[in-house]
Order: sequence, then C-alpha cells, then structure tokens
Amino acid sequence: MTPSKSILWKTLQQSAGTVPRLTTLFANQPERAKNMSYRVGGLYADFSKQCITPEIQADLFTLLASCNFDDWRAKFFAGDNVNTTENRPALHPALRGTGGDRHIQKQVRDMQIQTRAFCEHIRAGGRYKTIVHIGIGGSDLGPRLCADALSADHTPLLEIRFANNMDGASINDALEGLDPATSLVISVSKSFTTQETKMNSVAAKIWLGEHAQTNMIAVTANRHSAKEFGISPDKIFDFWDWVGGRYSLWSAVSLSLQIAYGPDVFDALLKGAHEMDIHFQSAPLVQNLPVMLAMTGIWNCNFLGFPSQAIIPYARHLQGFPTFLQQLEMESNGKGVTRDGKPAGITCPVIWGDEGTNSQHAFFQHIHQGHGSAPIDFIAILESSEARPAHHTALLANCFAQSEALMVGKNEDIVRGELIARGMTTAEIDALAPHKTFPGNHPSTTILLEKLDACTLGNLIALYEHKVFVQSIVWDINPFDQWGVELGKVLAGTILNELNNGTDISAHDSSTQALITLARAALKP
Repeated sequence: MTPSKSILWKTLQQSAGTVPRLTTLFANQPERAKNMSYRVGGLYADFSKQCITPEIQADLFTLLASCNFDDWRAKFFAGDNVNTTENRPALHPALRGTGGDRHIQKQVRDMQIQTRAFCEHIRAGGRYKTIVHIGIGGSDLGPRLCADALSADHTPLLEIRFANNMDGASINDALEGLDPATSLVISVSKSFTTQETKMNSVAAKIWLGEHAQTNMIAVTANRHSAKEFGISPDKIFDFWDWVGGRYSLWSAVSLSLQIAYGPDVFDALLKGAHEMDIHFQSAPLVQNLPVMLAMTGIWNCNFLGFPSQAIIPYARHLQGFPTFLQQLEMESNGKGVTRDGKPAGITCPVIWGDEGTNSQHAFFQHIHQGHGSAPIDFIAILESSEARPAHHTALLANCFAQSEALMVGKNEDIVRGELIARGMTTAEIDALAPHKTFPGNHPSTTILLEKLDACTLGNLIALYEHKVFVQSIVWDINPFDQWGVELGKVLAGTILNELNNGTDISAHDSSTQALITLARAALKP
C-alpha cells in the first residue's frame, strides 16, 4: 500500500484541521522552542514556529518508518541502485567519505589526489589570474553558490567567472576584459554533449586561440568526447555516472573552487557534508535534523495544502541558495509517477525565494496578507565576517522579527486599540482597521549558521540533499532521474535545424510555426 492510502495518512489529514494556532501552541507548551530545536555541526534549526503538535510530529515519524525508511537509507549509503529508472547508485556521499564499497572509495581517493596535485601546481605557478567556469544546471549552480559563499570567509587566489546560458551575453560577459594567456577555462559537463556548455566551450576555445591546448580543462564522465573536443588527456578530470549533476559539487565539478580557494578549504566543505551524512545515518528519527526538515515539508505540502516553499537567506553570500535549491528539490522530486509508474499525487512544492531584507520590500506583503501564502525557511548567520557589526545586528533583528510577525500577526482588536489611541474617529477606524489586520499563524523554520565557513556550508547543503531523499521515500518517487528535462532538448534540436536550414515546419502547431517564421526573418543576414 502506498503511504497516501494508509490509515495513518488519513489520520494526519484529519489532524490538519484541528491544529491550534501557533500562539496557542506556545502558550500551552513552555518548552516548545527547546523541544523542537536541533543542533548539528555549525547549524541550529528551530521548528517551533511550524504548525505541528507533538502528536502530529510523532505520527509523521511513524509514517516515515512505515515507508521502509531504514532500508532505503541503508541501500542509499551502501551503493545499491536506488536510481531505479537508470539502474545505478546515487553515491554522492561517497565523494565526502561516506558510503560506497572499496572500489568506489578508491576511485574517489585517486581523483582527489589528482585534483589536489593539479590545484597546488596551478596555485604555486602564479601564471593564471582568472578561472572561467563553463557549465549549466548542476555543473554551474553548486560551484557558483559555493564560490559566493566561500568568499565570506576566504579570499580567492584567482577570480572565478561563470558562463552557463547559451545566450551569447553569458560567455561574452565571462570573457570580457580578460587575457587569454592568464585565463584558465574549465568546461564542466557530465556528458560533454550538453548544448549550452558545448557552445560556450567552442566560443572559449576560439577566444583562447594559441593558448587553448594549455589553458583549457574538462571535467566530465565522458572522457572520450572531451578528447575529441581537443582537451589534452592530462587536463581531463573524471566523475562518474553514479553522481547526479545536481549532487556533483563535491567532485571535480568544483575544480574551480579548489584552485581558487585551495584544496584545504574544499576539504573543509567535504568535512561539513560528511558530518551531516554521519548524523543522518545514525541519529534516531526524533533527533534527526534532515528527517525533521523533510517531514515538516511533507506536512506543509500534503496535509496543510501549501503549494510552495520560500527560502529566505538573510546573507548576501547565500543569495544563490534559493536558486540552487530550485534545481536540487524540483528536479529531484518534481515527479508525476511513483517508482512503479503509477500516479504519484502531490509531490514537491514550488521552491522560490530571495535574500532578506530585499524580499521584505518585494513579496513579503503577499506572504503576510495575500492568498496562497508559503511556509518559509529563514536562514541567517550568527557571526558575520563583515566589518560592519551594526549592519549585521540589524539584519538578524529583521530576520527574527519577520518569523515572529508571520506567526503572531495582528488581530483587529489590537489594531482598533492603536487607532483609538491616535485619536481617529469610529468611521476612520472602521475604514482602516481591515487593512492593518494580519492573520498570522504562518509557519516557518529558522536555521542559524554559527558562521559562514566551508565546513558549515557543507553542513547546510548536505542537510537539504538528505531532506530531498527522505521526502522521495514518502512520495515513493525516484529523486535521482530527470526525464522531464529531455523532451525540450530534443525539440530544441529539431527547431534549431529548421532555423538554420529553412526546412519544412508544417509538422509543428500553428503557434510554433508562426514563431519560427518570425525568428527566420529576424535571423536573416
């Protein structure tokens, strides 16, 4: 029986309509914040502002256990073929020293030795000033996020620039003002056939000119294609088919980070992720941070009916985290069928967000008073590396105030009392009070980082990786494939050929025919 057909699922559905307001839960549970907070590594997570009672929390853990969670977790770390549609493991934890057999572990160690030696050679040589990292999706978002985040605590030896989109502006901006002689181009593609990466790599290769043979590097699972492209074999770094693209930042995919920040900093990133791996493997469900984050999300999505989840980092150096999570969560769990091909029902919510406090002046109005609100993960850093303590104190104050305001709201009685104190007439109060009333009772989680260093960043990213895996077990879906990405790629290839060669387009619908016709006219030399 699928989880959604179980008696416990129905019990949770009934419980969803009986949860007291958050303010009532806090009034009745003096130890609520303490009992619903977790510490792992450099992270502190407070779930007390979620609309969950202790009884519901216990039922959610029981639901997970009934889905054979222990078995799935064991298979995942052992290297079993948990990616069932592609019949292979998903062993990204092995990249940070957790799980996998001796053969896998040796592959990882050998590659880490190779990348460390290469990075140390490049850093010691002093020839290069800039790295141009070319990739898209998982070959871009993880390294891009980490490059920004690591700069909070470390100064890179080389500047890193990123080119991802096939829009020519992407590669043009990345190369602007650079000297080919002092630029290292790293082309990252698992297949080494990804259209965006291939086009940008061709452009970069032409730009490098005589320096292409020495200054161009490939990171790929398809060594043959990289050699055919002209990359020197000693400048090709491997990763493997058991590493999904959106889970690959722990591999040579982040070679640019290792060169710019040094292998020791990258090792600290791996250490932080390993720390979360060990916690996820060993902690009981009631004390397991990734499990709590995942099951809170299940509760909000499947039982409280929230269609989306907002991620709000109160940290400029984590501004890319919502975008990173969009791929990690929605490409992983945005699935329509279960593992055995049956309709899956409601799975992953829409992931969105922006950094605070910018978001307070953009979409927070909608969250406070609009329809279709969203739970929020607030993420903040306790110890700032910026030499502006007044700014950081104000930043934290805003973060904490928003979670409290969303929870408590402001009822009409309080609003009327304030307006009376201002000397307003009854008619004025009647007109204005509804506009200044806030419903409150909006759920949120607050995750605090002790500081934004490599180790704590590893904690944070691995936390959300494991959240995705836990939720996939409850939804009975495969989080490690992405077949939905492929259809658009195939159709794009067909249309590209038609745009270039003027071939017949009658097989398309009338809308697409019209668009192609307009584009042909605009693209004529």
